[in-house]
Amino acid sequence: MQTTNPFEIILSRLDDLHFAISDLSVRVAKESTKPPANPERLLDLTEAAQIVRKPVGTVRHYIHHRSLPATKIGKSYLIKLPDLLQWVDDFKKK
Repeated sequence: MQTTNPFEIILSRLDDLHFAISDLSVRVAKESTKPPANPERLLDLTEAAQIVRKPVGTVRHYIHHRSLPATKIGKSYLIKLPDLLQWVDDFKKK
């Protein structure tokens, strides 16, 4: 009777997990680089934070202290996508 080495089973499953994680990370990277459907749309702070890959609090700080153009509506802010992209380009040049 032949027994299977448990370490081979573990290594095989770890390889499967590694492949699955790599595949998921590639999919997420592709989805995040897709251009938005409407280039003139308004973004809330959560969407703007995802684009600049910063926390929402940091985007709020940029609005208050780094002249990120935003419009306050009620208690929340909306940011035009072209304004955000232009602001990021200008910020990179400094």
